[in-house]
Amino acid sequence: MNRSQKLEVRSQKLEVRRQKSEVCLLSSVLCPLVFCFLLLILISCTGMKIEREEVSEGTLVFYLYLPNSNQQDINFTIEKIEIKQRDGGWIKLSEKPFVIRSLDIAKDQVLLTESNIMEGEYDRVMIRISNASVRRNEKFHTLALPQPNGEVELKGDIISIGSSESRAIFLTWEPDKSVSNNYLFSPSITIESQRVSPKTLLLYVANSGSNYVSVVDRFENRVVGVIGVEKNPTSLVLSQEQERLYVLNSRSNSISIIDTSQDFVRDRIQFSSGIEPVEMAMIPYSDRRNHGKLYITNRGSNDVTAIDTFMKSQIKSVRVGNAPLGVSANPERQEVYVANSGSNSISVIDSITDEVKATINVDRTPVDVVVVRNNIYVLNAESDSITIIDTVTKTIKGRIQAGINPRKGIYSEKYNRIYLSNYGVGQVSFLIPSSAVITRSINAGSKPIGLAIDEGRNHLYITDYSSNRVILINPVSEVVEKIIIVGKKPYGIVSVK
Repeated sequence: MNRSQKLEVRSQKLEVRRQKSEVCLLSSVLCPLVFCFLLLILISCTGMKIEREEVSEGTLVFYLYLPNSNQQDINFTIEKIEIKQRDGGWIKLSEKPFVIRSLDIAKDQVLLTESNIMEGEYDRVMIRISNASVRRNEKFHTLALPQPNGEVELKGDIISIGSSESRAIFLTWEPDKSVSNNYLFSPSITIESQRVSPKTLLLYVANSGSNYVSVVDRFENRVVGVIGVEKNPTSLVLSQEQERLYVLNSRSNSISIIDTSQDFVRDRIQFSSGIEPVEMAMIPYSDRRNHGKLYITNRGSNDVTAIDTFMKSQIKSVRVGNAPLGVSANPERQEVYVANSGSNSISVIDSITDEVKATINVDRTPVDVVVVRNNIYVLNAESDSITIIDTVTKTIKGRIQAGINPRKGIYSEKYNRIYLSNYGVGQVSFLIPSSAVITRSINAGSKPIGLAIDEGRNHLYITDYSSNRVILINPVSEVVEKIIIVGKKPYGIVSVK
């Protein structure tokens, strides 16, 4: 075969390869198109719909509660909690062992589990028990377990849970009625669903990691209910008449409106502007009951969103400094004070025009503002200080030390104190505004942040962000009186008078 013939053969082989490549390419394009075409024909002929199945869930929060003090010292372990659908089977809620000792929780409550569950109706609860013992004559004696397998089935009211709802279930235990024939552990436990009395002294806690608000009875200082809201609730604001509670949902860019007379979400407000909303404050309307103008700090977009609660709409976005955090309202002067943590400044907003009327430089990382008569006290976290500013002249009057990493503050007119949460060291400091002196700092959990005060009952409440607790301190004796277990990452807290 000569050279020209070889070239001809090679050319023919290349042409065959090219044609095969085109066929493969055409097949790769046509096959998906043909499949889609056939699928469309199938859908049009059969009326078939392709939809994403959405799961509707609510949240159940289980507490074990001892209503009375008791004489029996009983230990046992809850190995598992299950709940039964009214027309279905059993659903596991928790398999994490929980050790219970009656004397440790006398006249108190413990949170057993917080579980997401399909919406529906449930009529029974089952707990599995192990390692039961009772103390007699300074020794613990093993108790026989319920049969079969330590399982105890509890009946009570029908538990109804809807989509995005939250509900608390209380297992009320009476240890003194829980041992039969001196050896058999027969726990006397009844199921109670939440029933919040509107006449009760109430405290509300925003659990940013649980997407619900805990309702606390301030007379008994225990959780009596939960209210489901939206994603990452942080800040709480009461209306002037205290009949509405506004809840800022940081990751939903929304506000849930709770009716405090019946403890349910009656409405919501969606706002579009603002990135990473954190805190809010209100200037109340004088002519519209329970309504006002809300100001929301947006840490991620360096602005403040103004919202009309009566119209349930956004009014304006006000540009402020960098990374605004804390915000306080001064209704008498029609002013709003914003702590710009990234600019080391305070923005003063005129609530009539919604314009910034002054900017005041302060120390490093201002995070909160407390209004006391004609002064504002700016908490500077990184400087461990407070800057005192005259509200009339907008000039700095002084600077004082505020403990390590002050995060939030609240003023009590009765005690003439500003109470500060020192987030970095797990303490609460007591400051006398007139003398600008801190009189005391006491331990209050590990990451204290939100504060609320009940002056009538001498109670100061602090949310401990990292331990899921509310710390109750007596501001007169200056000692911790009680710990209240709430939801995950509690942040904002308010007390209804």
